[in-house]
Amino acid sequence: MNPCRLPRAILLLLLPLLAGTAVAAEPAPEYQLKSAFLYHFATFIAWPQNLGQSLTLCVAAPHDAIKYFLPLQGKPVGAMKVAVRNLAAGESAAGCRILFVTDAESGDFDDWLSEVGDQQVLTVAESQRWLKKGVVMDLMLEDQRVVFDVNMEAAQAEGLEINSKLLRLARNVYGLESADEAEHNAD
Repeated sequence: MNPCRLPRAILLLLLPLLAGTAVAAEPAPEYQLKSAFLYHFATFIAWPQNLGQSLTLCVAAPHDAIKYFLPLQGKPVGAMKVAVRNLAAGESAAGCRILFVTDAESGDFDDWLSEVGDQQVLTVAESQRWLKKGVVMDLMLEDQRVVFDVNMEAAQAEGLEINSKLLRLARNVYGLESADEAEHNAD
């Protein structure tokens, strides 16, 4: 059946499923895309067994962007469920397993990084400059596309195992101990 001939109510229900096809009216907002990326990143990490039933995603982002992360609440990651926490300036990052900090909110990033230390936290920033400070991933918008880089030295220091399927999707992977690192980063 032609989607244009479906009743309007059914089309409205199907529109989220049709995103990315010719029927979609406008591109998704940047933080809606980034929240989806963060969720999928979480599914490609071999998380320690002792984390319990909750995987806390702490988000330090502008107030109007938090709404895009809230739909992740309760979504499964292995045997765990995602818990979303808005992380404001001056708040503790204790208990975070994924720490996403936007450039606009990065004033406390150094403090949060030292606080989480080597507690097996996936740290994600919006700039490559944070990779040099020990952040595991950056997640950026470039030419209307979301791209990401991975710092394997930081991931290993955190005790995180990142699935090779995710690494193949990265724009750059730094700190690999293999001969194909230069080839991967040259693409």
